Amino acid sequence: MSDRPDPADRPAGVDAAEPLPGGFIAEVLRVGDSVRRTAPADDDFVAALLAHLARTDLAPRHLGTDEHGRQVLSYVEGRVPWRDREDPAYFADPALVALAGLIRRLHDACAGSPLAGTAETVCHGDLSPKNTVYRDTPGGPLPIVFLDWDRAGPGRRIEDVAFAGWHWAELGDGADPAELARRCALLCDAYEGRAEGLLPRAELLGVMLDQIEGTWRGISAGADRDEPGMRRLRAAGAVETVRGWHDWLRRHRPTVEAALDLA
Repeated sequence: MSDRPDPADRPAGVDAAEPLPGGFIAEVLRVGDSVRRTAPADDDFVAALLAHLARTDLAPRHLGTDEHGRQVLSYVEGRVPWRDREDPAYFADPALVALAGLIRRLHDACAGSPLAGTAETVCHGDLSPKNTVYRDTPGGPLPIVFLDWDRAGPGRRIEDVAFAGWHWAELGDGADPAELARRCALLCDAYEGRAEGLLPRAELLGVMLDQIEGTWRGISAGADRDEPGMRRLRAAGAVETVRGWHDWLRRHRPTVEAALDLA
């Protein structure tokens, strides 16, 4: 006999909670047209940011907090590439150009706002394919919405662009430094459009290296503090993998900068 409850026993009008893919750090459930997830440490800032972005359609809507203290967000239809490289179209040039446009819209919407304070803008802080919703178009899947705003905060435009640069490219043994440079250049060109000079491109690789180092060190330190999510990441080999990316980029930095004409 199964211990699982029979759906017929659920009270009328009550939606079942459906676990969503991902959620490596935070629990993520879909309940009807909403998503319930572990609330971030600064949920007030995230709620204010999502309210500020409500007219842009760049993020889910913040719907409050449920009886379990979880963040309640609107559900966004689409596809999320949870498994790395599951479909090359997610990483194709048209998707990368569209990604740059989304990042630019986010930064332009927040620049000069009280949320940014004295900073240049508000950054998402954790841009990756797994935090991005795609929809199919005649030209292939294109990104439409960013998820997981837990690490959002005031920052510089170059920070999100650099973060996207190494998350939408291949790093490590076997990767092509020239291809990383090409993708970064495409991302920067599409982001800036006619506003040349908006990004300090000479800082791109330095920012990227700092982010990658901060990632593996952060996972390691969090695991040492016995944080469950960080322990799972370290056990899965994330520290070694990301540290390997950092070492690879340091070795190939001159090649990437030369290809970007930054040397």
